[in-house]
Amino acid sequence: MPIDEKNPSQDAPPSSPAETTSATVSQDDIDALMAASADATETAGDTAVSQDEIDALMGLGVTPPANTPSVPTQRSTPEPVPSSESKRGDRKVSGGDAVSVDLLNQDRVARSRMPTMEVLNDRFARAFRGSLFNYLRVNADIIPTSAQMTKYGDFIGKIALPSYFVMVSMTPLRGSMLFILDPYLCYAVIEAFFGGNGKLVPKLEGRDFSVIEQRVFNQIIDYAIADFTSAWDPIVKLQMKVTRSDVKAQFVGIAASPEIVVASGFEIEMERWRGKFFVCFPYHSVEPFREQLISGVAADQTEMDATWKTALHKDIQDACVETTVLLAARNITFGEASILQAGDIIPFDKPDIATLFVEDIPIGDGRYGVSNGKYALCITQYRSPDEEDILKAVQINKE
Repeated sequence: MPIDEKNPSQDAPPSSPAETTSATVSQDDIDALMAASADATETAGDTAVSQDEIDALMGLGVTPPANTPSVPTQRSTPEPVPSSESKRGDRKVSGGDAVSVDLLNQDRVARSRMPTMEVLNDRFARAFRGSLFNYLRVNADIIPTSAQMTKYGDFIGKIALPSYFVMVSMTPLRGSMLFILDPYLCYAVIEAFFGGNGKLVPKLEGRDFSVIEQRVFNQIIDYAIADFTSAWDPIVKLQMKVTRSDVKAQFVGIAASPEIVVASGFEIEMERWRGKFFVCFPYHSVEPFREQLISGVAADQTEMDATWKTALHKDIQDACVETTVLLAARNITFGEASILQAGDIIPFDKPDIATLFVEDIPIGDGRYGVSNGKYALCITQYRSPDEEDILKAVQINKE
C-alpha cells in the first residue's frame, strides 16, 4: 500500500483511542538537556527549553498522545532559563565569585584587638581607684575588662536597670561618650557614702534615685572624667563636659542601634560591695587614631627627653625663614583706592617704631635706620605670638 508522505502516522502501529503513553526520561537525560539548553542560550540566545516542556518530559504536565514525537521542537521565542545569576535578598549577584558589598554597613569594621586601649583602660583604672578612695574613703579594687567593638543596640541591651547613664561630650572628637554605673555599683556607692554596713540585700527593681543620690553619682562621674582625660593625654587632649544624665538609656543615646561602638567594662569591688562601671563611645570618633590604638604603644608624657629637646633646638636655629618689617600702614576707603594710579603718593605720619614679622607672625618691635649702608632694624621689645596671630598668619598664607 502506498504511503502518504503527508501522513507519517500511517507507519505507526494502531492503538486504541483510550490508550495514553507517558514519557519516561532518566535523570541523566534531563541533566544533558539542561546543559545543552544553557549552552545554547549563552551562544545563540535564540533557543531555549521552556519549563512546560521539561514538565512534560518528566510526566508532570499533560500526557502527550502516542504519535507525538518525544524530542521537543525548537521555539523562536526564548524563555528565561536559570543561569549563574542568583538572587541574594533584593540584589542580584552575577557569577559564582561576585559578592555584594555595602560600604555604608559598619559590620565591615574589623574586630581587631586594640592593645593600646588595654593600656589606657589600665591607666584609667589605677587613677580612678585613687579617686574613689579619696571620695568614699573605701578601698576599691578595679579590674578592667578587654575593650570590645560591638553594635550599640547589642551593648545597651545588656545593661541592667535601673542604671545611671551620663552622656559626656568629647571635644575635639566627634560625638559623645557614655559613662554608666550599673545598679549594683549605684547601691555600693550609696552604701559606702552614707556609712552602710552592707548587710542588707539591695532592692533594685522599681527603685528610683533621689536628688541627693544623683549628686553623689555626678561627683563620681566628675572624678571619672578627670581620670579618663588624663589617661588619654598621650593619644589626644580631650575636653570633656557632662551634657545629660538619666536612668533610661533611650534619653542618652550616643549612636544608632546598628552603629559600632567601643565599650569597656570595669569590675569594681569595694570591701562588702561590688558592681560594674562602663565606658562607651562611637568607633568613628576614634577611627583617626586607629593605628595608635592597635599598635600597642601609648607614650607616657610625664618626662621630657633632654636629647630630643637639644636636637630640636639646634634644628630650629638652622631653619631658614622669611622676615619682613612693616614701617607704617594706613587705612583708605575703596573709593580712594579705586582712583589711585602709578606714581601717586599716599601720605602718612612717620612712626618711631616698626614691627618685625617672621613668616607673617609678629615677633618684635624696634627702631629702624641704616647700618653699614643697608636698612636695618634694632629690636627693642620682643612679642610672644598668641593663637590669634598664628591663625591670622596661616590665613594670609592661604590667600
